[in-house]
Amino acid sequence: MRCDQCDRKITGPPVKTATRTLCARCGDTLDGLTAGVLAGGDVGGAIATAGWYTSLRERRREAQEKKRRSGS
Repeated sequence: MRCDQCDRKITGPPVKTATRTLCARCGDTLDGLTAGVLAGGDVGGAIATAGWYTSLRERRREAQEKKRRSGS
């Protein structure tokens, strides 16, 4: 299965929207954009929130993977 946004192969559980199937990274971006708009921001605020949220989720995934590899 491939991501409808970036066309990368989806390796984990897909993020399903009403119209698309996304990889985790594209799903995080969509979540961040949605949060930015719902918080009352304009397009610039939504984009900033999406970037912040995506980087936060990537760091969390990396930490979990590192912990899993070390066996802790």
